[in-house]
Amino acid sequence: MKLSHLHLKDVYGNPKTLVCRLTEGSIRYSLYGGHSSSGTSFAVSNLGITLPIDKLNEEETKEEFTNRIKETINKSSYSIVNEVSTKITF
Repeated sequence: MKLSHLHLKDVYGNPKTLVCRLTEGSIRYSLYGGHSSSGTSFAVSNLGITLPIDKLNEEETKEEFTNRIKETINKSSYSIVNEVSTKITF
């Protein structure tokens, strides 16, 4: 399940895409260059921040968890320029 899909930029304006997924009980992050599906993969450690990997407590919701991700990014040298919806229905 995709928890968060964020378009970022660094202080130089370089675009990145960060995707957070819950897979088999584990949080997994993917970082790509650019804002398209053909971006180059990067190590998440290139962000230079420690992203959340677990709930703070049992009551924490998906929205609260994704807000912690966004707060962590906003305190870094990156900024969020777009949040892609993860609620797609057909």
